[in-house]
Amino acid sequence: MWRTVLELEWRILRRDKAALGIVLLFAVFVVAAALAGGRQADSVREGLKRSQEAESIRFQGHLKELKRLEATQEPLTGQDPRDPIWMGQEGAAKIAILPPAPLAPVAVGQRDLQPQAVRLTTEDHLSSERESETAMSGPTRLMTGAFDLGFLFVFLFPLVVIALSYELLSGERERGTLAMLLSQPVSQRALVLGKAGARAVALCGVTLIFALLGLLVAGADMSAEGAWLHVALFALILVTWALFWFAAAVLINSFGGTSARNALQLVGLWLVLVIVIPGLVHVAVDTLYPPPSTIDLLHEAREATQEVEGKLRGVEGNHDRDAKAPDPKEQIALKKEIANRSEAAHEVMNEQVQARQELVDWLRFASPAIIVQLALEDVAGSGATRHRRFDEQVEATHDRFKDFFFGHVEQDQTLRSEALDDIPHLRFEEEPHGVLATRLLAGVFVLLLLALGLIVLALPRLRQIGRLTR
Repeated sequence: MWRTVLELEWRILRRDKAALGIVLLFAVFVVAAALAGGRQADSVREGLKRSQEAESIRFQGHLKELKRLEATQEPLTGQDPRDPIWMGQEGAAKIAILPPAPLAPVAVGQRDLQPQAVRLTTEDHLSSERESETAMSGPTRLMTGAFDLGFLFVFLFPLVVIALSYELLSGERERGTLAMLLSQPVSQRALVLGKAGARAVALCGVTLIFALLGLLVAGADMSAEGAWLHVALFALILVTWALFWFAAAVLINSFGGTSARNALQLVGLWLVLVIVIPGLVHVAVDTLYPPPSTIDLLHEAREATQEVEGKLRGVEGNHDRDAKAPDPKEQIALKKEIANRSEAAHEVMNEQVQARQELVDWLRFASPAIIVQLALEDVAGSGATRHRRFDEQVEATHDRFKDFFFGHVEQDQTLRSEALDDIPHLRFEEEPHGVLATRLLAGVFVLLLLALGLIVLALPRLRQIGRLTR
């Protein structure tokens, strides 16, 4: 029975030029979205590469100058690479980089908002040292989001499913073929589920093939560690998202409305789940936990350290070693005191960010669209979790960076050429694959439960064979 329905639906789909056109047009959009996301990822990658090249050239110059000075034993001067004060503040600044993930073209996510590189110095406030290596985004882009696979699948993919499924049963009745089909050894339930299943397989198959093709053309790094796990998670998210909407279409069709009414109800559901609820969640999060302001953080930190910063400005000079030169140990002591006094402001900001993220983690289950959006950002490596992990590793590296230069000052040591290799730098450690998969599979499980629930609600109505033939 099921095989008969599937074979019949396959023949219908092959002859239905409208359905075929919708699927092929969406496949073109998939490739275009992958290329758009790939261009953004490439711009980030190129910007980070230029930063690394500039850092390498700068350090090569320091190494060459240090070897020359070690041979001549010249006294310290301004901007001397042997001076740990100047090197820590400027000369030996390191760029901490968040590299694009293997499937970066999938979703721009927070790459437009969060820095992909941070300049590490001995200054206390990393916020003032953050630099964005991405191209500047206009206000329209920031409000509407980037055109990438994430946007395409969250907002447009459900509309394609609706276009293919709003008349699963009503179309047969309006064409006068439902009574004829039900006169065969096939139940109304098998007919509807078979038609929905065949269209789901066709749409998901074509979409996944063209999405993979688009990612390859867009420069996704499939040879990277864990890349194919990300591909598998991406495919699983897409399939469960499609199943949810096909299940919703089956339920709507089971009420026996006209095709126009079914389409209107499904579009209304799309509007609520994809537009209204995510918007309300965004407002709720911003209301309960307003996004922390970097400007406010710097202002509060400077208020807390105003007195000490005044002393620091009074002792800072050009670092020349003469009779009037400032005491480097005193500078280091004042910098440490500034860090201690501003720590409370930083802790308040970190707690606020953590509270926002915890609230988002819970509210994502308010709408399947939020689950899918956050999951796609995680797959693309542009989600909040990965950026928060980057921030934590940057802070830890920043502490080690300061300790390295402060230690040289406190021990009255100048920098030597071999010490350049010992300067702490960030090697970003990715989240374990199992942790990422577990988090994403929780969302997939919820989507599957929702789809199953919709089908269960539809089954009693679909069993009433003949009721919808009138």
